[in-house]
Amino acid sequence: MSGKNYIAIDDQDESVVNKKQYAEWRSFLFLMKFTEGLRTGLFVALGLLLIYSVMAMLSGYAMGVLVGEGLAKKNWDLTYKWSAIVLLAELFALSLHYYGRKILTRNASFVILNIRETLFKKLSSLPMSFFDRWPQGRIVTRMTHDVEGVEQFFTASLGRMLNAFFLAMAAAVAMLSSDFKLGTILILSMIPALLVVLLTRTKVNIINRKMSKLASEINSKLSEYIDGLYVIRAFGLEKWSQGIFSKNVQDHVDITLKANTFYGWSRPLVSFLCSMPLVLLVWFGGLKLMEGVITLAVFVAFVRYAERFFGPVMMLFREVHVILQAFTSAQRVANFLREDSEADLFMKGEVYPGKAIYGDIEFRDVWMGYNEDSWSLKGVSFKVKKGEKIGIVGTTGSGKTTTISILSRLYDFQKGDVLIDGQSIKDWDIANLREQIGLVSQDVIIFQGTLRDNLTVDPALSDEEILRVAEITGLSLVMKKNNLALNDLIKDGGANMSAGEKQVLSLTRTCLLNPHILILDEATAHVDPYYEKILHDGVENVMEDKTSFIIAHRLDTIKECDRVLVFSDGKLVEVGSPDGLMDEKGVFFGLTQAQEFVES
Repeated sequence: MSGKNYIAIDDQDESVVNKKQYAEWRSFLFLMKFTEGLRTGLFVALGLLLIYSVMAMLSGYAMGVLVGEGLAKKNWDLTYKWSAIVLLAELFALSLHYYGRKILTRNASFVILNIRETLFKKLSSLPMSFFDRWPQGRIVTRMTHDVEGVEQFFTASLGRMLNAFFLAMAAAVAMLSSDFKLGTILILSMIPALLVVLLTRTKVNIINRKMSKLASEINSKLSEYIDGLYVIRAFGLEKWSQGIFSKNVQDHVDITLKANTFYGWSRPLVSFLCSMPLVLLVWFGGLKLMEGVITLAVFVAFVRYAERFFGPVMMLFREVHVILQAFTSAQRVANFLREDSEADLFMKGEVYPGKAIYGDIEFRDVWMGYNEDSWSLKGVSFKVKKGEKIGIVGTTGSGKTTTISILSRLYDFQKGDVLIDGQSIKDWDIANLREQIGLVSQDVIIFQGTLRDNLTVDPALSDEEILRVAEITGLSLVMKKNNLALNDLIKDGGANMSAGEKQVLSLTRTCLLNPHILILDEATAHVDPYYEKILHDGVENVMEDKTSFIIAHRLDTIKECDRVLVFSDGKLVEVGSPDGLMDEKGVFFGLTQAQEFVES
C-alpha cells in the first residue's frame, strides 16, 4: 500500500517535466527579462562583436591579397602594404573582441545580480504551504546551483555563442561572395555534424535534468542531516545516515559518469565531422586553383574564411551541452519564480493598509485542509471580544495550531470566513495584519548576532525603549543573571541560552512590536519552573488590554483565561470558562483527568 506523498515532485522529474519545462527559446526569452536596464550595454557589446567579425573577414581577405598578389608575385611594396593592413586589422579586431566581451561580461554579472535578488524576493513572498511541500535543500539548490548554471551561460557561454555566431555568419557570407559554389559545398558539408547535435539534444537534456535533480536531492539530504544532527548523534545513526547520503552521492556519480561516457564519443564525433569540410576545401579549392577558376589570393582567403567558419561552429556544437545545461537551470529558476506567492493566494479583495486592529474576532463556519483529501478544521465558529483571554486546548492534531495559523494569515482556509473587527480577514493587508498580531511559539528561532539584533531590526527603537519592555517581560532578569548586554553576541540557534531564556527573549521580541492580538503557542512547554514563573509574570503584564490566545497542553497555564475553546478532531466541541467546563464533565474535564493521571 503506497503512502501519501506530501513533498512536491521535483520539476526535473521526468513524470512532470513536460508539463512545466520551457522550450529552449522560451528559456532564452525568460532570461532576457532580467536584462531590463542593461540592454544598452548588451547591445553595445553585441555591436562590437559584430564589427569584430567583419574585421576578421577583412583580415582574411587582406591575407589572401598578401599571399596571392604580394608574396607569390614577389611584389614587395604590395607585400609590405598588405602586411601592415593584416596586422592593423588583426589588432583592431582583437581590441573589439576584448572590449566587446568585457562589456558583455560586466553587464551579464548585473543580470545575475538581478536574478539572485528576484529569487530572494520571491523566497520572502512564498506562502508557508510552499515550504511544507519543498525540501529545504531543493530550495537552496535553486538559489545556488541553478543560478550558477545561468551565470555560466551569461558570463561565458553567451559571449562564446554570440562571438561564434557572428564569426560563422560573416565567414559564410564571405565564402559565398568569393565563390558561391565552393562556399555552398562547404556550408552544406556541416549538415552531418548538425544532425548529430540535433539527434543527441534530447539525450543531453535528459542527462542534464537527472544531474540537476540528483544534485538537488544531495543538498536536501545534507540540509536534513545537519538540522537533525542532534538526533543522529543521540541514537547512534551515523552509519545509517552515511549510507543513505552515500547512495545519493553514488547516484549522482553514476549519472555524471554516464554523461562523461556520452560526451566521450559524441564530442569527438562532432569534432571529426566539423573538420571534414577542410578536406573538401583542399580538394575542390585546389582543383579550382589548378584549373585557374580562382586565384591564389582567393584560395588563401577561403582558407582563412573556413577557419573562421568551422572553428566557431565546432565550438558551438561541442559546447551545446553547456548551453542546454544553462537552459535546464533557467527552466528550474523559471518554475521556482512561477510558484504562487502570498499575494497571489491571499490578497484578492479590498485591502486595509495601515488600519489599526481593535481586537474583536469571529470565526464563521471555517473549514480548512492542508491537503485536498482531508480537513484539519471542520465548521469552526466562535466569537472573541477585545481584551479577552482565550485558552485553546485539545489533543495533538485537533486543530489548535491550525486555528491560530489562519488567524495569523500563515495559511488560507477553503470555506467560511474569519472576521477581525467586522471585516473579513481576506480584505486586510497581510503585512499590516501581521504587524499587529504577536506570536510566541514553543519553537524559538535565534539568529547569530547581538541580543539587540535578535530582539528587533528597527534602528528607530532606542536601547532605553528595549530595556523598558525587557523589564515588563522579565528579560532584564535573564540579562542580569547572565551578565548580558544588548550588544553581546548570541550564538546561532541560541546555543549559549537555555530553553527558558530563549522563550523570554521571544516574548520580548513580540512585545516590542506592541501587537493588538497576542498568541502564545505552548510558550512554556519546555521551560523549567524558574523561567516559567518569569514567563507567567511577563505574559500577564503583556496581555493587559490585548486580545490573547493561549494554546496549552498543560491545563494549569489557562486557569486564568476568561474562556476556553476545546478542540477535538478538527471541531470546536466545547466553549466556556475553565471552572464551568470542569463542572460539565465533558472533553475538557477528560483532558484534565488524563493529565493528572500522567503527572501522578
